[in-house]
Order: sequence, then C-alpha cells, then structure tokens
Amino acid sequence: MHKIKFIGEGIVKKCGGLPLVIQIVGSMIRTKKMSRQDWKSVVDSKIWEWKTPASSSSSTEIGGDILPGLMLSYDDLPYYLKSCFVYCCIYTKACNTLIMQWVAHGLIEVGIDVKATTNQYIEDLI
Repeated sequence: MHKIKFIGEGIVKKCGGLPLVIQIVGSMIRTKKMSRQDWKSVVDSKIWEWKTPASSSSSTEIGGDILPGLMLSYDDLPYYLKSCFVYCCIYTKACNTLIMQWVAHGLIEVGIDVKATTNQYIEDLI
C-alpha cells in the first residue's frame, strides 16, 4: 500500500498542482481497476512532457499543464465516445445541436433509441 501511495503522490506532482488536472486523472484512475504497474505507467508516461505554449491560450492551465491530463483522459475513452467528445468541444452549450450533429455524422446508430443513447453518451462523457 505504501508503494501505491508513493506512486499516487507522483501522479499528483505530475499534475502540476492543478485541481482540474488532478480531478481528470483521478477520475480516470478511480473508474478502472488499476494495478500498481498501471499507476506507475501513468506516472512514467511521456505524455507529461507535452505542453502547449502559454501564449497560445488565454488560460494558464490550458496553455500549460492541463493538456497531458486531458490527453490521458481522452485516450482512456471508448472508441465510440472519442468522436462524440470532439463534438462537445465545438458545441459546448447547445446540447440539441450537438445531438443532431452526432446523428447526422453517423456517431449514433440508426434504428436504436437515439434519445436514450445520446443521454448515455453525454452521461459517460461527463
């Protein structure tokens, strides 16, 4: 248990002390049954070296240390949610427009309960 606590502290350190990144990575880890080796692979991931220049964003977090946490979270999504996630970035508040775009672009299977499926996808992404 001591080793996993040490690894967890390493993950928090990699998150740069940013609460949003800690929450994203923590949520990803919490929803899976991860072994000590899985936790270690998160700490040792090269993704932590990915940074965007602060000047490319109006937000310090987005411009700096948040990208690795978002990438880890995105990489962990099931394949069918990855495209849906990208659309969420475009249609942040217009949920009905978002759903219509998912259907129009074939991200929701025809012949199933579209409302239930899209509600489940949104719930999974949140």
